Amino acid sequence: MSKCDIHDYLEYRTFLRDALRIEKEEGRLTGQRSVAAFLGLKSSGHVSWILQGKRDLSPRLVPRMAELLRLSIHETEYLALLVEHNDTEKPDQRRRAMGALARLQAIGKRRLPPGKVSYLSSWRNAVIREVVALEKFRWEDARSIGATLEPPASVQEVQEALTTLEELELVRRDDQGIYHRSDSILAVGAETSPEAVRAFQDAILELARRALREIPRDHREISTLTFSASPERFQKIRSRLKEMRQEILTLIRTDPEPSTVYHLAIQAFPASARVGGET
Repeated sequence: MSKCDIHDYLEYRTFLRDALRIEKEEGRLTGQRSVAAFLGLKSSGHVSWILQGKRDLSPRLVPRMAELLRLSIHETEYLALLVEHNDTEKPDQRRRAMGALARLQAIGKRRLPPGKVSYLSSWRNAVIREVVALEKFRWEDARSIGATLEPPASVQEVQEALTTLEELELVRRDDQGIYHRSDSILAVGAETSPEAVRAFQDAILELARRALREIPRDHREISTLTFSASPERFQKIRSRLKEMRQEILTLIRTDPEPSTVYHLAIQAFPASARVGGET
């Protein structure tokens, strides 16, 4: 049985419960008494209290817990940040920890390989890649998959997307023919064709216009803000938007029960030429 991937968690207690269960099933631990002994705790009840949320995992115990669960240096840092994020009562400290968690997750993010821009040829490729992660879909379920899309897709369109995703190794089929998403988070690298990226983003913006007209307000979030700012302040805003996007990706990856696919598009662009100052 494989280890739990700590990057799939935003609650350290849930991770500890899953990881300790696997260690016990593999015979490396006999129970909470052995965990308490390894951590230097006097009572196995203390371990139960931590897992139940009645006690916090002390930061001084994080290195020992990481050693027990065979975590790497990178994973140990992630666990320490989870403990900080979950247990602190200070909003600023929680936000700082969340930002650090997002940066650690970004390090291991898979990027679209150069030359595989066919993924960006249709928005359906991205959506269907997410849809197959939500249910046990097979090739013959193309009609059902197409019916879940907004707007719906034909059987041919779904099968074309599945073929593209398989060729790019972004989904795979197991022995029962069930599709599985290869990675939870996929990013477009800087070397990807700008024209292909622009075409993909244009398609998403068209979907946003459709959503504005046809999807009820309580099922979407579309807002606009018009403001004036200096070039220096605008660069800070851009940086903050990038940080927010990374934090959102962390929330997405650690969602234990995703059920719906969403598009999120963020735009910030000039609405005027520079006003005043030297020309």
